[in-house]
Amino acid sequence: MAPSTAEPSDVDSPREPPTAEELSEALKIDVYDREGKTKTLGDLVKGQRTVLVFIRHFWCLNCQAYVRCISESIPPSNLPANTQVLVIGCGSYQPIDTYAVNSSSKYPIYTDPTLRLHKLFQFKSNLAQGKAGDEQRDYMRDAGSTMFRIFGGIKGALGNLQHVNSVGPKALNGGEVVISADGECEYMYRMQNTVDHTNISELAQMIGAEYTPVNSEEKKEQTCDGPAT
Repeated sequence: MAPSTAEPSDVDSPREPPTAEELSEALKIDVYDREGKTKTLGDLVKGQRTVLVFIRHFWCLNCQAYVRCISESIPPSNLPANTQVLVIGCGSYQPIDTYAVNSSSKYPIYTDPTLRLHKLFQFKSNLAQGKAGDEQRDYMRDAGSTMFRIFGGIKGALGNLQHVNSVGPKALNGGEVVISADGECEYMYRMQNTVDHTNISELAQMIGAEYTPVNSEEKKEQTCDGPAT
């Protein structure tokens, strides 16, 4: 299925949760797995507290860094009981296997090429890199310069040209949604720019997961027994 064109979000607050009606509708939407098989989002999250990580297009190195850092810092073994993490893309299913390798993902990856989920959750469309003076997200501290990431993205794209029309809209941002085991929205964050996922340390604290530092700066602040004092 060809990806749709994203519509800009009209939500003022990045943390405003979806309405009960919007969430109910979202749970009815089909998502695709790596083999092109579909399940409703509701079937995937039923009975489990679920962290939904909505990534940008499948060639975005920023989001690859996020998924890689989550997999390193909050691996499945660090999650509380009855809690799962799912990654949701915005392109066709064909690039999923390559993305899983490039991001070293330890979590299942699905995608919604219709963008119905993205529209319901009102994710933003822009190519902004963030404003001068903005605090850098923890997962970006070891990701390299903007130019390094741009050239890395180009290199990755040239190696996977068969997916050029399948990776998803380049300007569509994602965010994080936490759904409780009983189907309520516990947390919502919509990326305001291309490097604006929820801090992984914040996400770990929110869901009660054991957290391992994601970058060299944090690692320097740790001793073998925990944070240095």
